[in-house]
Amino acid sequence: MKAYGKLMLVILAVFMLAGCGKDDKPGVSVFMIDQNSDPTEVSEQLQKTLQDKLGPDIKVEVVASPLYNPQKLMVEYAAGGHDIMILPEDDMKNYGKLGGHVALDDHFDTKKYPDGVFASQEEKDDKTIDNTKHLYGIPVKQLKVFQDLKYTPEKLYVTIPVSSKHVDDALKAIQAMTE
Repeated sequence: MKAYGKLMLVILAVFMLAGCGKDDKPGVSVFMIDQNSDPTEVSEQLQKTLQDKLGPDIKVEVVASPLYNPQKLMVEYAAGGHDIMILPEDDMKNYGKLGGHVALDDHFDTKKYPDGVFASQEEKDDKTIDNTKHLYGIPVKQLKVFQDLKYTPEKLYVTIPVSSKHVDDALKAIQAMTE
């Protein structure tokens, strides 16, 4: 009986260690949530379209919440598992003011997307407040991929959270959304 238990323990350990491998293939995880529409209507098509545009080297995953829930959004930010967040303007600006987003100024024209430009107002190390304005979000209604999908809700924005593990791929995905 002891030998059987040890054998089972070894087999269990092998299975657990086999699951510990790291996926070296870069990818982009997109999370969508909205107060006024159901993003699940376009999530599958968005994933397919982005995958086609980005090619096989970048795996795309789109996750959409059918119902708006601020607690769910908070959990998604806290978990840090997504590279792109598509969310309502108020939420985008609230999280952005807390330093939750990557500035997009160097990659996209701030004059083209003025509604996504604001000061983060996050506290720096020297206890001063950063009032410098940056582009943090791009309106969905201005992105060609959403126009093609006929999904252009007002006040819905695309942004990159600071917890993104694949910022470069996320930028490529947003660029693909503009084309």
